This record gives sequence, C-alpha cells and structure tokens, in this order.
Amino acid sequence: MKVRIYYNFHKKLFSVQEKVNGSWKVVEYTKEIFLRNATFKVSEAGRQRVLKEKRKNVHAFILGERFPFIPKSFVYRDEISYNPYKGPNFMVVSEDKPLDKAKYVTIIGGKVIALIPEFKGIRI
Repeated sequence: MKVRIYYNFHKKLFSVQEKVNGSWKVVEYTKEIFLRNATFKVSEAGRQRVLKEKRKNVHAFILGERFPFIPKSFVYRDEISYNPYKGPNFMVVSEDKPLDKAKYVTIIGGKVIALIPEFKGIRI
C-alpha cells in the first residue's frame, strides 16, 4: 500500500496518508512505521513560505510502500532529518548529505532511519 508520511507537530506523531478518491487523506497517526522504496520530497514553494513567514507548514514528505512489520535493528542505517532553514533536502545526519531515496525506511522512537540510502545524484 502506497503511503505518504509527514511529522505532525500538533500531535507529536507522524501522520500517515493514503490516496482516497484521488486525494491524500490522513488514515492514522503513529510513532512507528516501516516503508520500502521510499522517496523524500520537499515542496520548494512550501519551504519558501516557511522561510518568509517563519511559520511551520506541511511541505516535506516521505513516500513509500508500507510494510506490515517494523524491524528493530539493522546493520547499515543512517538517521535522516529535515530542517527547512538549513536547506531544501532531507539529509543523512552522519554524513551531511542530501538524500533522494532509500530502499527501506523505518520510523521508530521518533527518528527516521534510512536503510540502503541513495544520495542525490549518486546511486549506492
């Protein structure tokens, strides 16, 4: 099942959206989810609005296929973050590199973890 995820600052959880009648609708809120074939998308117009208004808005998403389980440990993993004030991309924290995709993504313990990441312009 294809889903779109974003962090909900009001609920302090991640909002999970699915396509319903052609539109993205929130179907649940969660602290943990596991995705495969994930892509990281940022609306530049939304980011510019944040920079101009100094107010948060939903403009950054992780899209992927939902998996029915959440693995608890991995050998190769990188924490991912996004800050509209630091740049226009999701970033791999340890390497300070922009991220485009990841074979697997887990959200657990409030952190986004990429497994087998693909950096912008570079296939891993």
